[in-house]
Amino acid sequence: MPLAGVLLLVALSLYLANPPRPVPATAPAVVFSAERALREVAVIARRPHSIGTLDHDRVRDYLVQRCRALGLRVTVQDTTVVSGFRGIVTGARVQNVVAYLPGRTPGGPGVLVVSHYDSQPHTPGAGDDGSGVATALETMRALRAGPPLAHDVRWVFTDGEEIGLMGARAYAADTARLRREVGVVLNFEGSGNEGPTLLFEVSPGNGWVVGEFAKAVPGAFGSSLFYEVYRNLPNDTDFTAFRATGLPGLNFAFNGGHSYYHSPVDTPGRLHPGTVQQQGDYMLPAVRHFASIPLVRTPAPDSTFFNPLGSWLVQYDARWDYLLTLVAGLLLAAAAVRARRQGRLRLRGWLGGALAWVGGLLLLGATAWGLTRLVAGAYLQYALFYDHTFYNVRAYHLAFVALGTAVFAAYYAGLLRWLRPDSLTGGALLVLAVLQVLVLVKAPTSGFLLGFPLLFGAAGWALRGSQPAGERVVPSQRAWAWVWVLPAVALLAPGLSILLTTAGLGTLLLGAAFFLAVLLGMLLPVLLPALRRADASGARVHWAVPGLSGLVAIGALVAAHARSTPTADLPQQTQVLYILDADERQAYWVSSLPHADAWTRQFFSAPTFRTMPTLFPGGLLPILHQTAPSLALAAPTVELVADSALPTGRRLRLLVRASRPGVVNLRLQWPRSARLVRVAGQVVPPPPADAKSPAPTGAYATLLYYAPGAAGVQLEIETAGPGAFELVAVDRSLGLPPVPGIQPLPATMIPAPGSGSFTTQVKKGFNL
Repeated sequence: MPLAGVLLLVALSLYLANPPRPVPATAPAVVFSAERALREVAVIARRPHSIGTLDHDRVRDYLVQRCRALGLRVTVQDTTVVSGFRGIVTGARVQNVVAYLPGRTPGGPGVLVVSHYDSQPHTPGAGDDGSGVATALETMRALRAGPPLAHDVRWVFTDGEEIGLMGARAYAADTARLRREVGVVLNFEGSGNEGPTLLFEVSPGNGWVVGEFAKAVPGAFGSSLFYEVYRNLPNDTDFTAFRATGLPGLNFAFNGGHSYYHSPVDTPGRLHPGTVQQQGDYMLPAVRHFASIPLVRTPAPDSTFFNPLGSWLVQYDARWDYLLTLVAGLLLAAAAVRARRQGRLRLRGWLGGALAWVGGLLLLGATAWGLTRLVAGAYLQYALFYDHTFYNVRAYHLAFVALGTAVFAAYYAGLLRWLRPDSLTGGALLVLAVLQVLVLVKAPTSGFLLGFPLLFGAAGWALRGSQPAGERVVPSQRAWAWVWVLPAVALLAPGLSILLTTAGLGTLLLGAAFFLAVLLGMLLPVLLPALRRADASGARVHWAVPGLSGLVAIGALVAAHARSTPTADLPQQTQVLYILDADERQAYWVSSLPHADAWTRQFFSAPTFRTMPTLFPGGLLPILHQTAPSLALAAPTVELVADSALPTGRRLRLLVRASRPGVVNLRLQWPRSARLVRVAGQVVPPPPADAKSPAPTGAYATLLYYAPGAAGVQLEIETAGPGAFELVAVDRSLGLPPVPGIQPLPATMIPAPGSGSFTTQVKKGFNL
């Protein structure tokens, strides 16, 4: 059965995308070994180590000691960095660990390898980014075991990535020095605990750097499609700071096991060894290659790159996609003319087939939306997971693909009553041609994604044999159908899998619906014969494909339900925080959950669900809250260090300190009319021109300062008038306060991600 062959090809393409087998610690010293790297992960990710904590200092000190033991020169960049966005200034004391391996000709542009060593507050961070840090340490060891490299190599273990790329911003601030010392940047990230490591972001003008990387690692997984998608998303990694300097570079990450991202169960034991091995299989040869060739920055046009099947990486000048589109378009036109002359196609039918595919796309989009709404409503325990990505999300993805296939197949089975097979298959190609032009305009390095399926689909259609005019029965498959189908499956099936992993059950599932619609549209030459066959009574519909697909969807939903109950191995996320208003002596339990769960009901027996402007100024969303015992917790202090008059107001120098032990950050808010000038001696940059600040003038009204320590932080503020200046200070420490009678978290529940989750906060206002 031809459809069985398609399924086998899909299975093969997904299998070939798996990470490699881990290399044991007994491997030669010059080889990267995941087993050796995982020993480093076990030390780094022993406990959560977010900025401002003692375990953060432990990891920093371990990196310094380990790099020195490997024979590298080590420095710690200890500085304060300030950045602003959307009305909020973020500041932090960061401590980047920089390890230097001189080359045979030191001093010129070399290689910079980046990974961050801080974690989110409640996660050990084995995947994010203990994996990248450990990969770097194992790469250092392997390089030291081999011959010296031609160029310098620097590893920077950045601090404060989780709070806004603060360490990377600090290291990249001296752009002139950076461009003297660095010829190429390699950044390694993780947002899960398994799956293939992908080259997903590149610097602009990337033809040279991608081409050289393809020489170093010809079996890498990557796609310029990810580059186009990622640069239109609000997400950032440390690579963002280095890309802004104009340096060529590559950004790598894995995102399988997204349920574990920023979670207390992102532990060393759950990190997939093959994923770590693949990171090392990229980092080690890439560093060796780039440190051995001239690193002269020569602008080159952007590249198109992708994996046509498995790990074979194809790379070429993206401008060739315009020729690809032209040839595919001409071939499509020729195939349509041939079909018209043979009586297999009419213009009206062709346009009808195109509209039919658009209808199928809308049906798949509705299927995706309906499935996400159904799951979100039925399983409230998924609410705090990123994009509702519970541990059983793969079963939901299978259910979506199977249900989408059933809906699409049933829809096209009905269409065969009114439209010829050539109208339906050719119509899908016509829409693909229009979409290809739009892709070249909006995402020019992604022209391969639709261009090659369009080219081979048009070629297959052109090779299709003649059929008597008026004949509506689909003929048996011939070679032309496989020319049409196979390239589309090889390209689109792995991309759909990666997109589903990224989407979870969030809004990106609509993008997966588009992918699925394109894939199923390209499968029509083998799908339609399975839907409509000839028998003694003429053509009749066969419901095997939609029926079997529907059964698979039901089975997947049943399997997902069977794994929907939280366990100690697959715990549910929950959230609560304690905040004390020191001025009113009133405290609250607060949660972002829309409803209390089994554990948080002890805090929210009779909660209110609305905004809290006095405690969270500017907060637009309602939050769950209820009064809590008012504890004797020391509030932050604000000392007026200096006060001088200005023609239009006052210039104040303030010292803000936490009075409680363990405070990891301070939140300060003031009237929008005032201007924050300096933080810890650093000049606050003006708001970006496109910042969507709540302040009418674009001025900042909030400061988040991390790792204040016992010394606190000094601010300089200019007020808009001579009167009293109002300032609100809120400190934050990790963990809930010891309130009598509170039951501890059961083994089946864990803190949800986020800097506010499971924290104690004390708020106090000041008139200065």
